[in-house]
Amino acid sequence: MKVVSLDVHSESSQLCVVTEDGEVILEMKVATKAEELRRVVGGIPGPLRVVFEEGPLSGLIHDALSDLAEEIISCDPSHNALIARSEDKNDERDARRLADLARLGVLHDVYVPPEPYRTLRSLLIHDYHLMQKATSAKCRIKSLCRSNGISYRGAGVYRNTNRDAVLDSSSTPGLRWQMGSLYRELDMLSDERGRARKVLHSTCKDIPEVQLLKSIPGVGSVVSQTLVGWIVRPGRFKSRSALVSYAGLGLGQGFTNWRAISKARASRRGVRKLKRVLFIAARASIRGKNGLARRYDARRKNGWEDDKAIRDVAKTILFTSVGMLKKGCEYDDSRVNVPVSTGS
Repeated sequence: MKVVSLDVHSESSQLCVVTEDGEVILEMKVATKAEELRRVVGGIPGPLRVVFEEGPLSGLIHDALSDLAEEIISCDPSHNALIARSEDKNDERDARRLADLARLGVLHDVYVPPEPYRTLRSLLIHDYHLMQKATSAKCRIKSLCRSNGISYRGAGVYRNTNRDAVLDSSSTPGLRWQMGSLYRELDMLSDERGRARKVLHSTCKDIPEVQLLKSIPGVGSVVSQTLVGWIVRPGRFKSRSALVSYAGLGLGQGFTNWRAISKARASRRGVRKLKRVLFIAARASIRGKNGLARRYDARRKNGWEDDKAIRDVAKTILFTSVGMLKKGCEYDDSRVNVPVSTGS
């Protein structure tokens, strides 16, 4: 099987074709456009394995060449030290080295989700950034109030009914204009986020799994969309450990001579967006009367700390979601495993 390696750039990419024996039979520069990539790769005879490093254009390349190659690998560039640390880097050498790594079978592939999941991920990231900007505007409004002695009560300072009083309390015309500008910015971001939510809702109509996961306690629209958007295909995870690591819910601990050399701590790896919504869902679920809340209570009575018990509930939500996606079934509260409480 021939290896077709691509050193991808926004305008053009370096293409290198290598045989199983390591012989380079073709090197050329090709425009990074779907139709041009298809024209060139489609003209190469024999079974092909296409490899390239993960980046913003991975989805485009994967979709363009999926029917022209036996295998397509989008690999993690952080594991390709032969390329990253070389002292004689250029596009031609990088493409050859990538082909050599592919022949040796040492590439760490990255999952490239199909449509509409890529669009769902992109929209969720955009919605999160809009929320962060709106939160920033709210913080600046409160900061301006505090620094100028303007009294307010909690979130009431953002409401339309209270804005006139806040503006009238401003001591100077410049301060009044600045406060009004922040209010206009907040309104614009709120309106834009409302539009983003509508587009998200429209996109999710083609993904029935989103509605399915809403039956889990604590899981709302954003959480279910994020779970579906990043899990996509549950069968791609080889084990529960791999799934937990992907979601960033594992524990990090160093060992030497088969002994722990540090205290176990929360992992800093994994998909942070997935980790964040799982903790949000866990906090929301324990407020109700359900199996997840009973599991949390049992852990606490057994002496677990709050953050450890919440992490356990987050893992349970993750495993439950994956099981529901695999089987296509509704949430069953009786299937949640509640440990025996040994505390008083």
